[in-house]
Amino acid sequence: MVLVTWDVTTDIVGDKKMYKVIRIIFIGIFIFAVVAMRITRHYELEKWQVSLGLIGFAVVLYLLNIGLLQYFIKKLTPDFASSEEVTSGVQRWEMTAGLGIVPKWVSVIGLLSISALITAVLPWIIGLLR
Repeated sequence: MVLVTWDVTTDIVGDKKMYKVIRIIFIGIFIFAVVAMRITRHYELEKWQVSLGLIGFAVVLYLLNIGLLQYFIKKLTPDFASSEEVTSGVQRWEMTAGLGIVPKWVSVIGLLSISALITAVLPWIIGLLR
């Protein structure tokens, strides 16, 4: 059995940055799980209600992330604030990645949206596999 993997992040940003991304996602999952548990107990909500709330919160964080990305790209590099394709499959705004134009905290908001979604969905997946 041959396992073939290709880690895009190793080629583009290196291993250390990928570990930071994974660490932020896992810390977010932990925090959202603790907060969700406390909300469930305090307000006597059902598990599905808290999961819907987390999914809604994940959507809000994702939309906030997109809005902030567009805002900072338009503010600091207005020439790159378009969806025009520069090469095949690469849009002009994607060329700003890794240049420090968008603050890191905006990226953390996007990663926390992933954490909130995982926290909302994972208990249901585990429940189905039992």
